[in-house]
Amino acid sequence: MTDPTHAVSDHEVTLSVAVNSHAEGRLLRPTLRSVAAALTKLASTGVSCELIIVLDNATSETRAEAHHWRDGPRLALPIRVVEAVNGDAGESRNSATREARGRYLAFCDGDDIVTSNYFAASLKMLAEAGGPMIVHPETVVSFGERALIWHVESGDSVDYRHLLRGNVWPSSSVSQRETYLNYPYAPLPREDGFGPEDWLWNIETAIAGIPHRTAPGTIFFYRVRASGGVNNGHKHSILPRFDLDGLILAMPRRSAPVAQPQSAPGRSSAYLMFRRVVRTIAWPLSVGLKQRIRNVIDFALPRTLPSLQPSAVKAPPFDLLKEAAWFEPAISWPVSQFGALDKWETVEDGYGDLLVGIVNELKGSSRAIVTVPWVGIGGADLVSLNYARALSVDARFNGEVSMLATYLEKRTHRDLVPEGVNFVQVPAEFLQISPALERRLLAQALILAAPELVISVNCFHVTNSMQLYGRQMASTTRIYLTLFAWDSIDGFPTNPITDDGQRGFLDSIGGVLADNTVTAATVQEVLALTDDEVRVHHQPAVDRVHPLPSPTAADTDALFSVDKPFRVLWPHRLDREKRPDALVAIANLLDAEGLPVQIDVFGQQVLSNGGTLLVRRLEAAGVRYKGPYSDGLASLPTHEYHALILTSESEGLPLVLVQSMLLGLPVIATAVGGVTDLVKEGATGLLVGHPDDAEAFVKAIRVLMGSLSNRRRIISAAYSTAAEQHDWHSFTRLVDAL
Repeated sequence: MTDPTHAVSDHEVTLSVAVNSHAEGRLLRPTLRSVAAALTKLASTGVSCELIIVLDNATSETRAEAHHWRDGPRLALPIRVVEAVNGDAGESRNSATREARGRYLAFCDGDDIVTSNYFAASLKMLAEAGGPMIVHPETVVSFGERALIWHVESGDSVDYRHLLRGNVWPSSSVSQRETYLNYPYAPLPREDGFGPEDWLWNIETAIAGIPHRTAPGTIFFYRVRASGGVNNGHKHSILPRFDLDGLILAMPRRSAPVAQPQSAPGRSSAYLMFRRVVRTIAWPLSVGLKQRIRNVIDFALPRTLPSLQPSAVKAPPFDLLKEAAWFEPAISWPVSQFGALDKWETVEDGYGDLLVGIVNELKGSSRAIVTVPWVGIGGADLVSLNYARALSVDARFNGEVSMLATYLEKRTHRDLVPEGVNFVQVPAEFLQISPALERRLLAQALILAAPELVISVNCFHVTNSMQLYGRQMASTTRIYLTLFAWDSIDGFPTNPITDDGQRGFLDSIGGVLADNTVTAATVQEVLALTDDEVRVHHQPAVDRVHPLPSPTAADTDALFSVDKPFRVLWPHRLDREKRPDALVAIANLLDAEGLPVQIDVFGQQVLSNGGTLLVRRLEAAGVRYKGPYSDGLASLPTHEYHALILTSESEGLPLVLVQSMLLGLPVIATAVGGVTDLVKEGATGLLVGHPDDAEAFVKAIRVLMGSLSNRRRIISAAYSTAAEQHDWHSFTRLVDAL
C-alpha cells in the first residue's frame, strides 16, 4: 500500500529515489541522511525529486525510522512510504518502479551511503545519452566487516567472461524509469538459492543491449555486515538459467588485456605448488580420501582472494569523503586509508571460458546426463556405461544424452563410450581453480544446460556441488546419486554422499541408486531415507546373455597335477579395497599343502609406490601378474580357468562376478557388500568370511577341485541366477521408471 502523503503528479517529478529496506533499523538513518543531502543538492538546481522508502516485511524499528522521516520536517521534498510483503529485493524494486512518479529512477539499499553528487552526475549522463542507459557509481567502498575498494568498469570494458565470473556492477543504479518497467527484476526469493537479483538483472539488461556506464567522480559506500544483509544472504547463491548465447553476442570477448589474479607473496604459489605435488602422489588413492586430503590443504594453506590488489584508484575529492563520513562515521577509517585499501577488480582466471565451453559441449545433447569422474574399465565404469546406453535408447530423451567426465582425462577410455552418446570431458584447467569455484562452476553448467535427468555415478564433483547448490540444481532437474559401496580410510567407511556432515542436499535429489539389496538397506538406515528414496538397480554385466559356453576347463577337467594345475583367475584392479595382497598368504598355503593350483592376476595397478612391491611379492609366492585388460571379463581366456576368486574387503555388487557366472566360471568370493545377493553358499558359488582367511579360501578351492559334478552344478545354478537378475531389458525398465 502507498502512503498518499506528499502525493505528486507525474509531470512534477524528474527523479524518484527508492530506498529498499527490511531490517536495517537504526542503520537506515545514515542512509536516508546521505540520500536526503544528495536530493536537496539536486533540488536546489531546480530538479524536481521525490523519495520513496519501500518497507518490505520491515521490522518495527525499520518502519518507525521510515515514518520518522516521512512525518518529520527533515526534507522539503515529497516522501512516500510503500509497504510491501514481497520478501524479495528484486520484487521490492519492482514495487518502487510501479509507485515512482519520476522520469528517472534511482535505487539504493537501506544500509548504503551515497555521495551528494551521485544523482546529479547520473542525471547529466542520462540526459545526454539520447536513449536507454544504466548508470552506476564510479567507485564503491565496502566498510564494516570488510574494507575494500572497487573501481566499477563501464560496459565497454567488460565482456561476457567477467559477468559470468562475478557481478561487475553494483546493485545501485540510475536509469530511465521506463528501463525498469521494460526489464523488471526477476523474483528470486533467497530461500530458492538463486541470485543476487541485481546480478541477473545486470546480465539481462546487457543482453538487451542497454549500456552500463559509471558516473565520473561519484562514490558509493556499501555496508558489509557480520550477519544478515545481502552479502550474507547470497553467500551460496547462483545464477538461474539465462540466455548464455545472448550474453556472448551482446558482450563479446574484449581484445584488451584483463587483470590477472594477485595475491600475497608466497602464499598462493605455495598453495598451488603443494597441491600439485600432493595431487601427483595421491592420484591412485580412493576418491573420498583424495577429497579429504584436498580439504586439509585448503585449510592449512588458505589462499588470499585472487581478485584483490593494492589499491591504485584515485581518491575522490576530499570534501565528498568527509561529507559522507559525517553521515556515517563508520566509513572514516576506510576513507582515511583510501590509497592503501585492497582493491577488488574483474579477474580473468578462466572461469568464464570453462563454463561456456562445458555448456556449449552439452548443448543439444543434454536432456539426460550421466556424470562420472572418468570412463574406465572398473565396475563403476561399466555401471555408468549401462546408464548411458539405457538412456540413449529411451524415446523420451530422443537420443539427447551426454556423459560428463569431471576428473582425470588420462584414465578415460573414450572408445568405451556408447555410440550416439555425447561425451564431454571437463578440461584439466577445471582442477586448477579453487574447490569453491569448482563447485559453483559445475553447478552453474548443469543449471544452464537444464537436463531433465542427471545420474551421477560416483562423481564426487557433482556431490560436492550439491552440498552448496543442491536446491538450485534440482529446481529443473531430477538428480540421482549412486552408492554401490563405501571407500575405506584405514578401515573406516567413506563416500562422497556421506562425507558431507549436513546432508541437506539429500532433500533435493530424486533418490539414491544402489546395485544390491545389502547396500541399499545400509544406505537407507545410515542416511535415514525411505523405501522410495533408495532404489536397487541390478546391473547388466553384458550386452546380451549368451548360452552357457561349453566346453570349458571348468566343466570338463577332473584331475589336476603340477603339469596341469587347477587355474584360478583374479581379474580386479590392484587397489587396497580389492586386497590383492591376500593372494600371497593364499598362494603360500596352497604351496604348503602341496595343491597344484596356479593363480593368475589381471588388472590395472592403481596402488601408489607399493604396487611394484606387491607384484614382486605375488610373483615370489608363485602368483603370476599378467597385466591390465579392457572390454570386460570376456576379453580374457576364461575358458582356460577353473575358478574366479574375489578377495575384496569392501564391495557393492561386483559385475565381474556376474560376468564370471555367465561365462561358466565358478566364483569364490568374500561375503561383503552385495556379493551375497548373487553368491549363495554352495549353490551359486562359495563364500569366505574375510580376505585374510587364507584357510577358508584354500578350503573352497579344494571343494571345487575335488568334484567335477559339484562344480558343474554350481556353474548351472550361477548362470541361471545371473541371467535372471541381470537381464538388460529388466535394467532398462528400471531406468525408464526414473
